[in-house]
Amino acid sequence: MEFYDVINKRRTVREFLDKEVDFETIKRILEAGYKTPTWNHNRNWHFIILKTDEEKEAILEYAKKKSSKFDEEKYLNIPRPYPITLGQKMFAHAMPRQYSMLEDAPYVIIPVFRSKDVSGGSFSKLNPLATIWCSIENIFLAATAEGLACSMRIPADEEHDDVKKKLKVPATYMMPVFIGIGYADPNEKELEQTAPDFEKQLHFGSWK
Repeated sequence: MEFYDVINKRRTVREFLDKEVDFETIKRILEAGYKTPTWNHNRNWHFIILKTDEEKEAILEYAKKKSSKFDEEKYLNIPRPYPITLGQKMFAHAMPRQYSMLEDAPYVIIPVFRSKDVSGGSFSKLNPLATIWCSIENIFLAATAEGLACSMRIPADEEHDDVKKKLKVPATYMMPVFIGIGYADPNEKELEQTAPDFEKQLHFGSWK
């Protein structure tokens, strides 16, 4: 697949086919994550891999609880003083699938990166977070190039620390996202995406 085809075809999915993925393919995808730039040149990232239903259910308990309580139709029909936005439609589609989009994926990948602090102070403190997200994007693109797709859930509230404890992740590491990898269900509802006027978002020399 040509590079720009990969860029244009990459999208987040929330429904997968019940179809196995060869682990050698997963290894290639994760190795692509290691090809990204890194601020400290150590590439001290690790990837926790969940495969079985038992592993996923034990780790994704918070996501299961949250998604089971979300009423998609009720949210979509809340009286609003303005037309519902594309972002709200996407939220309504995503929330009830926060667990199933990981449970149904053949593999769940949890990247972990070393970072003592990513809040406040110097902007450079965000370097560990920025570089792990470069690695994550490489994973998304590599999966697309392999004919696969990804779902992703960013841990919320106490979920991060709870899952970290269950997985016995060292104290100096953080987990930015849970990634499901598998074959996308071609029948999943594809929602309209925001399409800003790209030319209007280019600035030369200064903002104005």
